[in-house]
Amino acid sequence: MVRIAICDDEKEAVTLHEEIIKDSLQSCGIGYEITTYTYSNNLLSDITEDGFFYDLLMLDIEMPGITGMELSKKIKPFLPNIKVVFITSHMEYAIDAFELSIFRYVPKNDLEKRLKIAVADAAKLIELEAGKEYIIQAAGRMEKIPYRDIFYIQRDGGKNSAIHSNVGASKVRKSLQQVYEELAAPDIIFKK
Repeated sequence: MVRIAICDDEKEAVTLHEEIIKDSLQSCGIGYEITTYTYSNNLLSDITEDGFFYDLLMLDIEMPGITGMELSKKIKPFLPNIKVVFITSHMEYAIDAFELSIFRYVPKNDLEKRLKIAVADAAKLIELEAGKEYIIQAAGRMEKIPYRDIFYIQRDGGKNSAIHSNVGASKVRKSLQQVYEELAAPDIIFKK
């Protein structure tokens, strides 16, 4: 199941995006859960304060309060592997958007076709990656670390472990043995 959040300050746009996304995922046979927002601050709060988890964000770039680009930057530390699709009529932001490592940029003037394709591609990638990641859940945050990004795992004093990946070290309150058993991935190196 793909968890999706849609955020646009225009209620009609949110409804349209939701319809297109549902149609796209139903035709692909992919399960989904969609949450909609018309205030970027509410989405940010749900993720950063309440620990909500999403696989895919559909964001308008120009919104009052926090823009889609600012929102993406603020959410990445909490959901580093999230896929982000920007939906906008402002093509001049495309270069800046790609610097944020977004998944796709969809212009509103070709919404129906491009959004369907972007959502299907993102959902297929998310499903492909599902189950091939280690999930750390701690105090208001959830972190997914894809197996392919893990360099090694080492004991970090007592019954704690540190997972070293391409984004740095992530600490988990589990013994090295527990992490080893949960991963069941023989090609990852464990250090005592």
